[in-house]
Amino acid sequence: MKSYNNVTLIGRAVKTPEVKDTGSANSRAGFVLAVGRPYKDADGKRPTDFLPVVAWGKLAEICGEYISKGCLMLVSGRIQSRSYALNAETKWITEIIAESVNILEYGKAKTEEVERKAA
Repeated sequence: MKSYNNVTLIGRAVKTPEVKDTGSANSRAGFVLAVGRPYKDADGKRPTDFLPVVAWGKLAEICGEYISKGCLMLVSGRIQSRSYALNAETKWITEIIAESVNILEYGKAKTEEVERKAA
């Protein structure tokens, strides 16, 4: 049986991505995507998951240039888990590795910047 690891999410950037040059001519962008759940809780509020997203290479550079806080986007990619040891304890990290990012609506800061440039 073949396995399949694919995820598609629509959510808003919690803050502007942090872009780093990894030294091997490969950029890495990290940001958190706030994704609402499709139901309301007992208080009538829609719970939100805050999911770490990582993009590599040219996609990372594009994310750093165009994504800002509040930006609504569709992210497609895969789920990746990794572990490391800290003080003899194993810590696990689960992240979304982005393969494509489609901006659906710019955040307020980016919208104002685009409007200033257009004026």
